[in-house]
Amino acid sequence: MKKRYMIIIFAILLIPVLIWIFSLVKCEVLTQKYHDDFALAYTQNTMLGDMEYFKVLRCDGATADVYYVGKGRTAADVLTFEKRNGNWVETSWETVWSTTGSASEVIYPYWWHFIYGGF
Repeated sequence: MKKRYMIIIFAILLIPVLIWIFSLVKCEVLTQKYHDDFALAYTQNTMLGDMEYFKVLRCDGATADVYYVGKGRTAADVLTFEKRNGNWVETSWETVWSTTGSASEVIYPYWWHFIYGGF
């Protein structure tokens, strides 16, 4: 009986970890798949400087959310794109982390709020 409870507790603790791992793997797969599409898409926004790296958080073929980290890791932004006439066009921009400001919401990877990675 005690062994059964231990297995149940282990399973309950393992489920969030598996969800988190799944969301990170999904993000990496999307980033590899759409790398060429979004490598320079951030340049549409003239307010952003050079980027160090990016991660595609969500992409369904028509819309996408891409997480860009600025050069020197001084800021991070999530840009939302929409596909129009075969090209990705930025539709919104949100600064989620910056060393020079007070925007501090999300930073990749999602260590403590992995659900934002989505399914």
